[in-house]
Amino acid sequence: MMLLALVAINMAAYQTRVRVDMTGEQKYSLSAATRSLLKNIDEPVTVEILLTGEFPAVFRKLQNSTNDVLQEMKAYAGSKLIIRYADANALISDEVKQQLFASFIAEQRSMGLNVDSILQSQPGLQQQMMDQMVSDSLKTLGVLPYTLQVQQKENESSQRVIFPSALVKVDGKVLCVDLLSGKTEYSRSSLTGRLELDEAKSIGNAEALLEFKFADAISKIQRTQKPMIAYSIGNGQPMGPETYDLVQTIEANYQFNTINPNTAPVIPKEFAAVLIVKPSVPFSDSVKMKLDQYVMNGGKLLWFVDALYAEKDSLAYTQRTLAYDRGLNIDDLLFKYGVRINRDLLQNLPPNCDLSKLVVGVAGGKPQLSDVPFNYYPLLTGADNHPITKNSEGVLGLFVNTIDTVKAEGITKHILLSSSENAKTVSTPAIISLDELKTIENPKLYNRSFLPVGVLLEGNFSSLYGNRAGAEMRAYFQQYYGAFQTSALKPGMQLVVADGDVVLNNYNRQQAFPMGFSAVQDRSFANKIFLQNTLEYMTGNAGIVALRSKDAAVRLLNKEKVETEKLTWQLVNIAAPILLVLTGAFIFGWWRKRKYASVK
Repeated sequence: MMLLALVAINMAAYQTRVRVDMTGEQKYSLSAATRSLLKNIDEPVTVEILLTGEFPAVFRKLQNSTNDVLQEMKAYAGSKLIIRYADANALISDEVKQQLFASFIAEQRSMGLNVDSILQSQPGLQQQMMDQMVSDSLKTLGVLPYTLQVQQKENESSQRVIFPSALVKVDGKVLCVDLLSGKTEYSRSSLTGRLELDEAKSIGNAEALLEFKFADAISKIQRTQKPMIAYSIGNGQPMGPETYDLVQTIEANYQFNTINPNTAPVIPKEFAAVLIVKPSVPFSDSVKMKLDQYVMNGGKLLWFVDALYAEKDSLAYTQRTLAYDRGLNIDDLLFKYGVRINRDLLQNLPPNCDLSKLVVGVAGGKPQLSDVPFNYYPLLTGADNHPITKNSEGVLGLFVNTIDTVKAEGITKHILLSSSENAKTVSTPAIISLDELKTIENPKLYNRSFLPVGVLLEGNFSSLYGNRAGAEMRAYFQQYYGAFQTSALKPGMQLVVADGDVVLNNYNRQQAFPMGFSAVQDRSFANKIFLQNTLEYMTGNAGIVALRSKDAAVRLLNKEKVETEKLTWQLVNIAAPILLVLTGAFIFGWWRKRKYASVK
C-alpha cells in the first residue's frame, strides 16, 4: 500500500505543475497579459536562441535567465512554442558565404582592382572578409554582434564575438529579439574615480526586459491585421531621406500611410494614430479643427514639434545661426489639451549631450579637429515610472525646447522625457555659434533639473472649438463623423515632444543612419525604442508594454568587503566544514565507546 501511494503521489506531481516564486520582484512569474497571449497562440512559434556556448559568469546568467523565461512561457503555450538553440554563424550556409564572396570579388574586378594579388599576399584576408559579410547579413535581421572580453590568465585576455539575440519565427516571418538591450549602467571605479561600464547591472536591466521582449515579438509576429499609422504632410513636414528610418520602423509592424489635412475632408477614424513631425508651415484653423475632431472621435496624435527655427545645416555652413519662433499657430490647441511648448532652447551640462567635431587649432598648416561637447544636442532622460521609457537608454535631441504642463480637466500628464539633473535654458531669439564650444562655461549656471521635454497626455479631451464652431462647421463634420463632438467620445492619448528631430535620421550620399545616431560617438541612442514603445502603448497592446515596468534585482557582492574579508570567508568555507566533520567523528567515537563500555 505504501508503495502504491508513493507511485500515485509521483504521478500526480508529474501531471500537476506547482511553482512558488519567492522573489520580491516576481522574477520567475509571468504576467496575466503574457499568460493570456501564450494560451491563445494560433500557429506554432519557433524561438531560436543564438546566445550559445560557454561564457563568463555575467553572460552565463543572461543565458540562463533567457532559458528560464522561455521554459516558463512554454509551460503555458505547450507545443505551440518551440525552443531551439543555434549558432549564429551557421545561419548562413557555407555555400551562400562562398556565393557572397565570389559576387564581391567579381564586382571588385569589374572596377579594375587587382584583388587576387591582395588575397595572395594576405592569406587570412578572405576569411576576415567572409566573416564581415556574415556579420553584415545578420545585421539586416537585427542580429547585432557583441565583442566579449575573455580573461585567459591573470594578465592576459582575448576577444570573442558573440550574438546575444534570439529569432522568433512564424510561417516564414522573422523578428529579432536583442537580449542585451536595456539601460546601460555605470559605476565609479574605486581605483581611478572614473565612471566605468557596470556590466553586471547593465545585464541585470536586460534580464528584467526578457519577458517583455519575447511577449512583444510573439504578439507582433502573430498579427493578422496591422494598425494603420498616418504621417501628416502639407505643413512643411520632412519627406526626404531624413524620414527613412522612421518609415522603416513604422512599416515593420504597422500599415504606413500619409495624409494631408489641408486637402483631406477629415482625418479618417480608421487611423490608429497620426504623426505630426517637425512642421515648418503654420497650421490653418481648418486643419486644426480636423485634428481636433479626429481626437474627439478617438484618434491619437503624436506631436514632434520644433517651436523654434534652429537647424544644424546652418551651423555647418556659417558656423552660426539665429533661433527664432516658427509661428506654427498650434499653441491654443496644445494648451487646451494640457501643455505649452516654450520658446527656449535646452542645454544639458556635459557629458549629458552629444559631441561635435570642431577645429580647435592649426598644426603644420592643417586644421586640428577635436570632439567637443555640444550642449544644444542634449541627451534626454526617460522616466523610470512609466513603461514606455523605463529601463531604456537616453534619447538624443537636437535644439530642444522645454514644455510646461497646464491645467486641463480630465487629463493625466506623464512626463516621459526630460533634461538631465544639471540643465539650463536659453531665451530666444538667440544666436547659436560654434565659437561657444571653445569656452568652458561655469557649471553653476546649470542649476535646473529634469525640465520636461516629452509629455504623454491621457484622458477625455475637450474640443478647442466646442463653443466656437458655427452651424455650418458642425454640419460639415456631422456628415463625416455622424456628429460634431465637443468632448472626446472615449479616453484618448496624445504625445507631445518639443523636438522634431527625435524621430528623424541623418544621412549621407551612401546611406541613411538610424534615428538617434551620433556620428561622432558612432553609436545609436534609444530614439527608435522610444518611438516603438510609444506606438505600441498607444495603438497596440498596452498590457504587453507594461511588462517593461518589471524590475530585476541585481544582488552583487561588495568587492571591497570581499577583498578585506577574503581570508575569513576562505576559512569559513574550507576549514569550518573539515572541523565540523572531525568534531562529529570525535563525538561519534566517544559516544560509541561509552555505549559499548556500559554493555560490558
